Amino acid sequence: MRWLLGVASVVMCLALLAGVACGGGAGKEEGVKEVKLGVGLPLSGIYGAFIGIPVKQGLELAADYIGEFTVDGQRYKWNIIFEDSGIDSAGGVASATKLIFEDGVKLMTQIYTTPAMAAQTLCEESGVIVFSTFPLEALGPDNPYSFMGMVSPELPAATLMKYISEERPEVKTASAIGDDTSTTRQLIGCLKTAAEYNGIEWLEAEYVPSDTVEFYPVAAKMMTKDPDLCYIPHQAVGPMREMGWEGTSFYSLWGKSFGDQYGWGNFQGHLSYYPEPMGEELPEPIKEIAADYQQQFGAEFTLMSFHYVIQLCYLTDALKKAGTVDDVDQIVATLETGTFDTPIGTIWFGLGEMDDIGHLLITPCWIGEIRSEEYHRVFEVSANEAEALVLEIFAE
Repeated sequence: MRWLLGVASVVMCLALLAGVACGGGAGKEEGVKEVKLGVGLPLSGIYGAFIGIPVKQGLELAADYIGEFTVDGQRYKWNIIFEDSGIDSAGGVASATKLIFEDGVKLMTQIYTTPAMAAQTLCEESGVIVFSTFPLEALGPDNPYSFMGMVSPELPAATLMKYISEERPEVKTASAIGDDTSTTRQLIGCLKTAAEYNGIEWLEAEYVPSDTVEFYPVAAKMMTKDPDLCYIPHQAVGPMREMGWEGTSFYSLWGKSFGDQYGWGNFQGHLSYYPEPMGEELPEPIKEIAADYQQQFGAEFTLMSFHYVIQLCYLTDALKKAGTVDDVDQIVATLETGTFDTPIGTIWFGLGEMDDIGHLLITPCWIGEIRSEEYHRVFEVSANEAEALVLEIFAE
């Protein structure tokens, strides 16, 4: 757990691994203050099951592992306040209103793009730092408190298409099936740009309502295109295979449950292009956290939990380096100029050439391939390499 010393310096919860509990969710201790983080996220339906609940559990686990930390001589613990925002605008406004005016948060995460965009104006007017999967046009000097809180979608898109162009030269065409949401359209837009930059023809994507359960009709539409490479929800892979598709599938989220539920035979050679907490190459701290997550929650530690563990780590380090938990402008300045220690290495915000402010999160990226029911890392780039790739492809 050495990384925690870099993140929190005086972490008091290393004894967790030896069975002594001192989690961040415990009651207040004398001399220890709270730092509030408000989180708007979906807590019901399919988005709650695969996104919201894993995020909530990941943040709770991260708060326990970080434990106490010191900012300017004062001891703190995280107090994470969750509000159900769904995936719509009304949920974003309602959750942000509650978190700001009732709970008094100065730091907020909104998990989905649509609620985040609805909450953004309120956060900016209230001087609340907000992290989400914002599109580029929502970032910039006019929105100084808004940050891309997860790895910016340009980075994994650039990494994937570099891998495909170098290792899979037989791939000539690509396309996508996605739910018709702002977040997915943003991801697919980045994939299209990166594919075309690498000489891969991008075929028109197909979008379906977010509550779709029957994927044969959209699979039939995609079969008329027959792409060599396709971004595709796990539920749609089986129908595509049944119709004779022999291309390479890929998606932003992976877990063994998808192979169990939709048939492992459909996923031989499937690629997971967002960094996942899987494979032997992972740092030992992440393996430890993954094992503890499995024990506590009875579920696999996957992308959504992983990325928000990383978020709480860099936020902790940012507060320490800013020397304040209250001066929002000083925290913003630190986020814009600092580098932050996490279990996956040093990360930072940058790419001001793209958003005119440098609020895009830069991390290492890697590609995983599913073979014989196991995740294997097949390609990776450092954070510096990922940043250079994105500038090469996306910066005008």
